[in-house]
Amino acid sequence: MVLRPVSSAETQHAASRSLPVWDAIHPTQKASAPDYWLITQPDHAALSGAIAAALGPPLVPKLSSEVVEGIARHDDGWSEFDAQVSLTNGRPLSFIDYLPKDFLRAWTGSIESAEKIAPIAGAIVSSHFSRLGQHRRESHLDDAKNSLLLAEFLAGEQERQQRLLGTHAREEFEFLTDVLQFCDVLSLYLCCGVVEDVEFPQRFGSKPMRLRREAARTPDQAAVCHFDPSPFAEGGVDLAVSARRCPPDRQPSTATLPFLLW
Repeated sequence: MVLRPVSSAETQHAASRSLPVWDAIHPTQKASAPDYWLITQPDHAALSGAIAAALGPPLVPKLSSEVVEGIARHDDGWSEFDAQVSLTNGRPLSFIDYLPKDFLRAWTGSIESAEKIAPIAGAIVSSHFSRLGQHRRESHLDDAKNSLLLAEFLAGEQERQQRLLGTHAREEFEFLTDVLQFCDVLSLYLCCGVVEDVEFPQRFGSKPMRLRREAARTPDQAAVCHFDPSPFAEGGVDLAVSARRCPPDRQPSTATLPFLLW
């Protein structure tokens, strides 16, 4: 689950300096709030796919339908975890709260779902989670048992990628994984209600990609985000994601959160 704490801060303009995008996202997934909007991982992934479909020259070549669908379904394995809301001290569990014994099951299910779309879709989703798993190992957050689970996962996914890549060049494979990860983290940024201007780690041109967020007049106004440089093929892109309220007795109990990207 992706958490979007409900706060009046969303209507305020943040400081002008750009933060690394994950530094802006991470605090929202640990924040305590009276209530939250919740976005399921599959819905967040579908938003990632809509972003991927809108990318285009000159920064990103037109993506194949198999790659776009793979990006749109890269979190299918989280469905069983998001079927119900789990709470810890009154706060819903975020996707970052799970331990390897659980998130590796979600990752593997996601990879297997993508592999059914096309080999290249399975390969880039596998690579995406392999990068996340390697970063987790290097962070030394886990005990010996969970570290072993991560090592076994990484070894298995390396074999899977070699099997799935076929005639695809390694350079193309790495680039498409970068595209997936850009769409993923941009979707997370939009879903979690961040107001800070941010910079992305992925580069698709000669300079880093930055996003400037316009100040919203009301909490339900579309989040308007300006990119420099823009990765989109044709002007502005209208997107949205479904969300539900936690606690569920808050009104409104469901919403469609809109975004406008330039």
